[in-house]
Amino acid sequence: MTDGSGSVITTASPQSSKRRDNSARQKQILDVLLETGSATIEGLAERFGVSRMTIHRDSHALVQQGLIDKLHGSIVLRNKVTTQKTVNFRRSRATDLKDAIIQRAVSLIQPEQVLVLDDSTTVAAMLPLLPALAPLTIITNAVGVIQALSPYPNLKLICLGGDYNPPRNAFFGLVCEQAAQSLRANMMFLSTSIIHNATAFQNDQDVVKVKRIMMDMADQCVLLVDSTKFRKGGLHRLASLSEFDHVLTDSHLKPSIAKALAQEDVNLEICT
Repeated sequence: MTDGSGSVITTASPQSSKRRDNSARQKQILDVLLETGSATIEGLAERFGVSRMTIHRDSHALVQQGLIDKLHGSIVLRNKVTTQKTVNFRRSRATDLKDAIIQRAVSLIQPEQVLVLDDSTTVAAMLPLLPALAPLTIITNAVGVIQALSPYPNLKLICLGGDYNPPRNAFFGLVCEQAAQSLRANMMFLSTSIIHNATAFQNDQDVVKVKRIMMDMADQCVLLVDSTKFRKGGLHRLASLSEFDHVLTDSHLKPSIAKALAQEDVNLEICT
């Protein structure tokens, strides 16, 4: 197919689009299970706006990968330690899409700034690039951030303690919230579970509480979200996208979504 100028226009086949949708939804089902441990088929169907049969097919695919078990009417993580390596699984998904987002995010940082980093796998992809920008002060509730950056003496690390959440490898709860309230920062970098109707959602209320307080710490907040997270669903409201100084996503975002967000005064950046 060509446009009026003779340029070739390529379109994805319905089959390839469907496979991408299925893969993205299965990743998000795993995200839910990593946060909650289990979920009902009916609840997942309602959350993602699909039929129960579709969720059954997704569940079967995840069973085949050895990640979950199906029970009567529900699904559970097969082994939290194994699927936690899904912090390996999650990190490996959409890696190519995240690269451009990460490069743009890092370009916003100046030496000697104080940064807040959440426990998301998207933000974790920034970590190898931070030592080159030292000196920096890093505030985080994520154990993985501390472990990754501790070898670098020019990076001052402040860990927010609290109740340890093994699946997320991070701290939450009242102690974490109180510690965050006493600190200030230049920028926060974070991600979220789902974007729907210009709103960021998380699947765990405790995560929302800590992220909201961490956002309030910072002069600017930068949201990093690959295009697979723009879909129906979401349980707990984190924030309107208009509350973020930058919303960074990749070039696979549907043009109709980008147009709608522009009308909502969202500072959206398509990273290429």
